[in-house]
Amino acid sequence: MNRLLLALLIFLFLMLLVFASVALNERRKRVKLLRKLKKKSQEGKQPPIDRSKLLARALSLIKEGIVVMDPYGRVIFTNRFARELLGIDEKDIGKFFYQAIKDFDVVSMINEAFNESYKVWQEKKIKDSYVQVIFGSDMDEKVLLLIDQTPMKKYENLKKDFIANASHELKTPLAAMKISLETLEEMCKENSKALKYISKAQERVNYMEQLIEDLITLSLLESTNLTLKLEKVKVLPLIKEILNNVSELLSQKKIQLSIKIPEDAEVCADEKLLHAILKNLIDNAIKYNREGGKIEISFKQLKNEDEIKVCDTGYGIPKSHLPFIFERFYRVERSRSRKSGGTGLGLSIVKLATEKLGGKVEVESQEGKGSCFSIYLPKRCDIITTDL
Repeated sequence: MNRLLLALLIFLFLMLLVFASVALNERRKRVKLLRKLKKKSQEGKQPPIDRSKLLARALSLIKEGIVVMDPYGRVIFTNRFARELLGIDEKDIGKFFYQAIKDFDVVSMINEAFNESYKVWQEKKIKDSYVQVIFGSDMDEKVLLLIDQTPMKKYENLKKDFIANASHELKTPLAAMKISLETLEEMCKENSKALKYISKAQERVNYMEQLIEDLITLSLLESTNLTLKLEKVKVLPLIKEILNNVSELLSQKKIQLSIKIPEDAEVCADEKLLHAILKNLIDNAIKYNREGGKIEISFKQLKNEDEIKVCDTGYGIPKSHLPFIFERFYRVERSRSRKSGGTGLGLSIVKLATEKLGGKVEVESQEGKGSCFSIYLPKRCDIITTDL
């Protein structure tokens, strides 16, 4: 009996050892597996992203200059394009803008607009780049933005050069065609059918001549080399000269003229530009007027500017077309414009020339009743700027 009990105890002890060994092995496997999973997890885990560095890296790649300042004007951030353009060193971070920025004109611009919420300077040449300068401010920081316009400027210059060169080259063959048509007209006096076709050809040649002249004028107005001779110009003699040149057309359409301009009326302008402005306005008032219509040209002295107004009783301009009439080649009614010999450039010349003189142009029109174009020019020549 004792032997049987002893054998049972030994058996139970051995079984206990076996179970303990199995449990220990399983535990070791679980620990090993957990360590392996933890290691893999640590290997796959990315370090925390520094978003400010990532943003700074992205801003350094764009072709726009950015300078951020605190409310007191200390530079707290710049990107690469701004540093290269304004001569800012990376060590200048924390300095005031007038210490960090090496371009005196830009410093003056910021100083001028420092307490304004928003300011835009249209264009400035910095080093070899043409940039638009924008200054924005709020309660927390002030931002200077430099938008690179060099590629667009180069394209515009190429376009201007092409138009100017092409226009000058076309003048010679047109002059030869005009002489040839005049000779043919002389030779075909007795052939009415031939004269009809020659007359049509002459109309188109005259149209092309006017178009080329308008293109050359526009090219000149857009040129950065344009020099204005600003002086006091008497208005009435200029108006009479223009009317004398269009007297035949006035007689054909039986248009009544009313000129309300004092003998001593004068404006501050470049005489050639003022002549181009008034010529185009008077031409339009005749071309787009009714037979037997009226044209009134008046002058008025205002507080800070002088007003010249040209009104007609013509077809008028629909309200929906008014925002676009100063765009190049824009025609309210193409068939009527072609028939009257209009190039679609006259009002573009008027607007650009008026702006060059520091003034503005406004229009009032009612369809079927006529139009009034008003030119406003500064009284003083010394306040006119020519860097538009």
